[in-house]
This record gives sequence, C-alpha cells and structure tokens, in this order.
Amino acid sequence: MTAHVSETAIAVRTSAHEKALQTEKSEGPAQQIDWFSLVVIAPAVLILLGFLLLFFYGVYQSLTDLRLGRPIVRFVGLANYAALMNTADFWNNVRVTVTYALSAVLLQALLGLAIAKLFASGVLLARWLRPIILLPLVLPPMSVALMWTTMMNPQSGVLNYLLSLVGLGPFAWIADPATALVSVILIDVWTYTPFFALIIFAGLQGITDDIREAARINGAKGWATFWRIELPLVAPYILIAAVFRLIESFNQFDIIFGTTQGGPGDATAALSVQGYITAFQNMTFGRGAALMVVNWLIVLIGAFLTVQAWQAVRRRVN
Repeated sequence: MTAHVSETAIAVRTSAHEKALQTEKSEGPAQQIDWFSLVVIAPAVLILLGFLLLFFYGVYQSLTDLRLGRPIVRFVGLANYAALMNTADFWNNVRVTVTYALSAVLLQALLGLAIAKLFASGVLLARWLRPIILLPLVLPPMSVALMWTTMMNPQSGVLNYLLSLVGLGPFAWIADPATALVSVILIDVWTYTPFFALIIFAGLQGITDDIREAARINGAKGWATFWRIELPLVAPYILIAAVFRLIESFNQFDIIFGTTQGGPGDATAALSVQGYITAFQNMTFGRGAALMVVNWLIVLIGAFLTVQAWQAVRRRVN
C-alpha cells in the first residue's frame, strides 16, 4: 500500500513538472522582444514624433510675439488670438474658409454621385469617361491653378470666348471680388470630383443585383430603388470621402494662392492663405501661427462631426 502511494506521488510530481516545462516553453517566446517589428515600425514612429514636435512648436509660436528682426521673443499667451478675434479681417477669413470647404465638398459629393451612377449604368459613354475622369486628380494643384487662371482671364481667356458663342458673358471670374470665391470653388470641384466619383462607384459595385431585384419585386421603381436602397447603402462611402475632402478643403492653399493669392481684396483670403501672408510676407510669425492653429481647430471640428455622421449612418445601415 505504501509503495503504491509513493508511485502515485512520484507520477503526480512528474506530471506537474512536465506541465511546468510546457508552460515555460509556451510563454518563453511571448516574453521575448520582437526586435524585427520594432525596427520596422521605428521610422514611422520617428516621423510621427517629428510631426507632433513641429505641431506643438507651432502652437508655442502662436503664444509668442515672434517676428522678423525682433531679437527677444516674449511669451504673450493668448494675446495673438485676442487681437485676431477683434478684427473684421479674421472673421472674414473664417467665413471664406468655411464657405469654400462646405460648398466645394457638397458640390463634389453631388456631382460624384451622379458620375458614379453613370459609371454603374454600363452605357458606352461611361466606358469612355472612366479613364478620362482620373486626369484632374493626377495634375499638381498649382498647375491646375495656373491653367484655370489662364482660362479665366477676362480679356483673353477661353471660358469667356466659349460663353460668347452662346451669347453669355463676359465674366470677370477671379478678377472680380463678387465672383472670385465662386470661381475658385469651381476649380476645386473640377479637380476633386473624381475622388468622390471613384469612391461612390466602389460602393455601388458592392450592391448586388439580388438587392435591386428584391426591391423591384416589392414594387420599387428606378428612382425609388436609388432613393431607398442604393443611396442609404453608399452613404457611408460618401461620408468617408467627405472626411478626407473636408480636411483638404479647410487646408486648401495651392488653388487659392495660385489663382488669386487671397484677392481681389480679401474675397478669397482663407485662413491657410492669410496665415502664409501674415507669417512669410508680413513676417509676423507669431500671428501667422495663431491663424494656422485656428485653422487646425476648424479642421478638427469639421472632421469630428463628419466622422460622427459616418458612424451614425454605418449603424443605421448595419
């Protein structure tokens, strides 16, 4: 009896020892540092830290009176922001920025949806337009600005010539404060509508014929199918495209500066352009940095609200 108990105890201890060894072997690799993964992600982390450092340095500059020729830089707190908000020019900059971004993105979404629907129809015209629609996206924004500046010239521009053929015009386009902002919005729409069209077209491709057939069986006609089936399903694609385009439109510089440089007067003086002029032409770097921080806050608010709308639509669709 004693021998049997001893053998049982030895067997239990051996089994426990083997389990401990297996546990150590299984936990060993997990506790080792994956140096390869750290080396791979290190450049991305360093670049991110560099951007964050530059951003916070810009925020610090906005709290100083830094300007060219001033030997001593003083910390002035929120004085730059207070001075900006007490001027009518600043609120005009905000108005231009918000109007430009919202108008451009809204028009791009509507036109992009129409073009995507045309592409999804499979007509012959759509097949010809698919490769051509990408051309505005591959052009540098400054080249687009210079091209449209030439075409919108009130005296020798091709746009006024084409309008004269149908008895319209001439228009001053970017030379008139009343039409300059509309003109640069149209340039932005021409340039970036293909971005919306491609993303929405991808969303339409994900809608199977079974869904459309079920809608037709339930009595939905063409417009009703689009309004009640297709549009809700592609709404998340529209909003995710709107997030990227809002961020770019609030920060738009190339098209505006390349065509009007913020003029005539202050008709197209968006925050990004005014920040550049204030910092690098007027050499008041602290005030220019404050303008860019305000621009960043507007971008943050716009992107946050759009992402919230996207999440709400996603929950409703799912």
